Amino acid sequence: MTFTMTKKCFTGISFLIIYVLFFVTVGNAQTAKNIIILIGDGNGFNSEWAGTYYRYGEAGKQRYQTFPVALGCTTYSRTNKDVELPAGVTGYDPKVFWETIANGTQSTEFTKTTDSAAASTAIHGGNKTSNGKIGMTYDKKPIELISEIAVKHGKKAGTVTTVPMSHATPAGFSAHEAERGDLKTIFLQMVSNTSPLSVVMGCGHPFYDRGKPIKIKDNEDEKEKTKRFNCVGGEKNWEIMKSGTLNGFRVIETKQQFEELAAGKGIIPDKVIGVVRCLNDLPPVDGYLDDVEQTRKLLNKSYKNTGWEELPGLSTMSLAALNVLTQNNPNGFILMIEGGAIDHANHGRDIEESVLEHTGFSKTVDTVIDWVEKNSSWQETLVIVTSDHETGQIWGQETFNDENNNGVYDEGDSFNEFRQVQNNGRGKIPGVQYSSGGHTNALVPLYAKGVGADLFLKRVKGTDPKAAQFWNFSGQYVDNTDIFHVIKTVIVP
Repeated sequence: MTFTMTKKCFTGISFLIIYVLFFVTVGNAQTAKNIIILIGDGNGFNSEWAGTYYRYGEAGKQRYQTFPVALGCTTYSRTNKDVELPAGVTGYDPKVFWETIANGTQSTEFTKTTDSAAASTAIHGGNKTSNGKIGMTYDKKPIELISEIAVKHGKKAGTVTTVPMSHATPAGFSAHEAERGDLKTIFLQMVSNTSPLSVVMGCGHPFYDRGKPIKIKDNEDEKEKTKRFNCVGGEKNWEIMKSGTLNGFRVIETKQQFEELAAGKGIIPDKVIGVVRCLNDLPPVDGYLDDVEQTRKLLNKSYKNTGWEELPGLSTMSLAALNVLTQNNPNGFILMIEGGAIDHANHGRDIEESVLEHTGFSKTVDTVIDWVEKNSSWQETLVIVTSDHETGQIWGQETFNDENNNGVYDEGDSFNEFRQVQNNGRGKIPGVQYSSGGHTNALVPLYAKGVGADLFLKRVKGTDPKAAQFWNFSGQYVDNTDIFHVIKTVIVP
């Protein structure tokens, strides 16, 4: 039997082939080799504006603020109610939020203001959970995290932070635990043989804080001692780490070691634990402006009698992590970088500390942008800059009358109107008024550039006209769970 292909049949098959190839090509074009997520913990829009005024003396001057995607992001968590969130229930209502300053922590029967654990789990696991849960649902069922998905698809994963390594935000990227406070168990998960991580960097050193040796009491009780070793997995685990290796990880701790790794000197290991010589938060080493002397004086004043100059900054740590993750690795990576102490500064209602921390974080974003443009490209890398939640409910001065002069908005205080953060010029502390010492439900900024960044625009949940007017963006917002889904799409298109 002889088969004869007609011209019409050939044309149809050719069109089909071209059609299939086109959509395969489009699909592959949305596949990211590298994903970098930068989280300014506790950084809301007004905190960002304050930090930008301090660094530049003008709004909108951060390099990442020019990214093609600039949105708001909702952050609310869910309650422990044994029911799924009903369809249409949202934890952020723009009309309610902007009625009065007292609505900054708006909640519903099913939602509440988030903590970092629930927020990180939402960002990295795509599920709303209750506060305190790490990589788990509200009823303690493990969630597959984006780091685990990335590693299944041949990528490496890493986390860098300016706070202890097993704190909530890095933990939510890589661990599963019902209680965020179990720092020891979380760290042991992060550096286990089954962990998705190849890089773990941050604070938690049991013998140093802010670059200087800790003066350990002769009569230190067992509880204090245990707490000191929690963030490195306990005293026995630290003894193993002191040898320089643990479960295939190389362990580093000195500024010189971080700088050499950041510069690509020597043999670059496949896996690294970087324990900065800080028990608690890393000072904002990069927080001053090179050409404004008074900003270095501010840092010296804030960290007097410490060894902050003997510590690596977040930018150095991030470059070190990038070198490890790209070593002998053609498949790319996912890296989460956290400026974790913006949150702590705002909890303390300390605007000087907040702008120092924000500047260190924003300089790190610049470092990442430079790395992409020098070592990769926007055609193969996705960069996301966002926050887990707002802290401090920062507004401009005289937003409310603090009748009892306690530094927060509470019963008896009179609300005037929402006012803008005051720009006092580059290198100077902006004028703000904190109305809370805790987390709020405000929108936080989200910026994205690179492969798949446009996918965020397809996931917009609503528009906040007042936010658009106040912070000079479209007012459109997504939810923090959308970050997971966008990243998953560019890993598994």
